[in-house]
Amino acid sequence: FSGSLENLVAVRNAVDLPILRKDFIVDPYQIYEAKLAGADCILLIVAMLGDEKLMELEDIALKSGLSVLIEVHSEEELVRALRMKSRLIGINNRNLKTMEVDINTTAILSKKIPEDYIVVGESGIKSRSDIEKLNKAGIKTFLIGEHFMLQSDISAEVEKFL
Repeated sequence: FSGSLENLVAVRNAVDLPILRKDFIVDPYQIYEAKLAGADCILLIVAMLGDEKLMELEDIALKSGLSVLIEVHSEEELVRALRMKSRLIGINNRNLKTMEVDINTTAILSKKIPEDYIVVGESGIKSRSDIEKLNKAGIKTFLIGEHFMLQSDISAEVEKFL
């Protein structure tokens, strides 16, 4: 979404809400940057990282006081994610290999996640009806970026979702 650490700092200076550094985190340095910029949470994408690297990055983040959103798209990735310490699992409805979006991905995979986890529906959420559909599957937390960023009046669009 053409973000930057400068944007993260600006948002941190403007709000007291939790902030996610939504980036392709592949190096510990990025975690320290996120912490210094005011992030509360980082994103680790299971499809991009091997198990050893995932665990290393998660451990550094947790020791730095950051939460970790572990992102998955498939059942295989979910099995790997459930071995992690974080109880925050994001299910990406966009297949990062084909870029196809299927909002049912979150509903299907969420059934395989223990109740003590927070499940975040990600990508392809474009309307209040998408939210309601995922609510019926038990999803109450969402990461919506692209849809809002494409709107001329983001505030009005957020109101439609609420």
